[in-house]
Amino acid sequence: MRRNALLAGATALALGTGVLLAPPALAAGWRNIASTALNYDGSLDRVDFASKSAGWAVGSSGALWSPTARIVRWDGSAWKAQTSPVGFTPTDVAAASASKAWIVGFNLTGPVSLYWNGTKWATASYPMVGLPTQVSAAADGTAYSVTGIDVSSGGPASVLRWTGSAWTDAKVTLPASTSIVAVDVRSKSDVWLAGTTSNGTGVTGLVVHYDGKTWKQIKVPGSMGTPTNRAVFTRIVANSATNVYVLRAKQNSQSTNALLRYDGTTWKTANTPGSQTPAGLSSDGKSGAIVTPATSSGKATYYHYSGTAWTTVYGPARSGTLAVADADARPGTTGVASVGTASTGSKRVPFIEYFG
Repeated sequence: MRRNALLAGATALALGTGVLLAPPALAAGWRNIASTALNYDGSLDRVDFASKSAGWAVGSSGALWSPTARIVRWDGSAWKAQTSPVGFTPTDVAAASASKAWIVGFNLTGPVSLYWNGTKWATASYPMVGLPTQVSAAADGTAYSVTGIDVSSGGPASVLRWTGSAWTDAKVTLPASTSIVAVDVRSKSDVWLAGTTSNGTGVTGLVVHYDGKTWKQIKVPGSMGTPTNRAVFTRIVANSATNVYVLRAKQNSQSTNALLRYDGTTWKTANTPGSQTPAGLSSDGKSGAIVTPATSSGKATYYHYSGTAWTTVYGPARSGTLAVADADARPGTTGVASVGTASTGSKRVPFIEYFG
């Protein structure tokens, strides 16, 4: 379930080690989690937990024209490698339970979707409406996915809903020239979307909420630039109906990198620290949020926003250029796992870090 959460806590069982750790101070940062499932040259890009003993992380290896999907599953005691029935590049993963999960991505033939039925991964029908970019699911089995052709320029995008056996058009009524690029699902009656809309000369942000009956459009104040020179929303995380975070990434100098917070009535904007483009967004398990920059050096960087101020936390020392793309809380514990890739030249080393 896409309940991305970071820095949630005190004492937790270290994934893959079975050792109970003492509560670390916030400044202690994150620790590396070793696993033989990560012994490959490639990336690890997304992670999602359904329960204390069920979670998945996905990445890829190989060339773009001949990719190998890398799937690792948390079974409650260790991360273990799984095999995909088809070669493709995963772009996201979502889990509702130990017996219900989804992976979306693409290969040279178009969109690819896998469904986990508790025993194996199998392909699931995904319409040719763009390349899948995100998928999100809730514990009740509700799942949505969004697609995009060119997220950076606000190209066409689609919103799809899982029917139980395939993906279908969610039939979301949107203004003309709208591009939805982010999704967060809390339940069948609590779904959040984020994107941009253009009137031909200017671009503004848009959040859309589904309450189980209707889709409500929530305009985001402020300019996102022009159709050819815009900022984009890349992630949305809804802690509740009155605590929603959206991550904004600038493309040029027309805007700023920022975290936007919606309290149910108004929006507040907090520029993100540093000069790096923000890449990942997660809840902190309470009322705040965590943003990760596109790249770090030496140690992975985590920016924690409390709702009023920023603090910075680091991961363990690593070689190469580091990219932490995603993180998620482990339900039933106070621990959080993040996934990323350390790149040195053409070599890519996937890693998992853990806080708790």
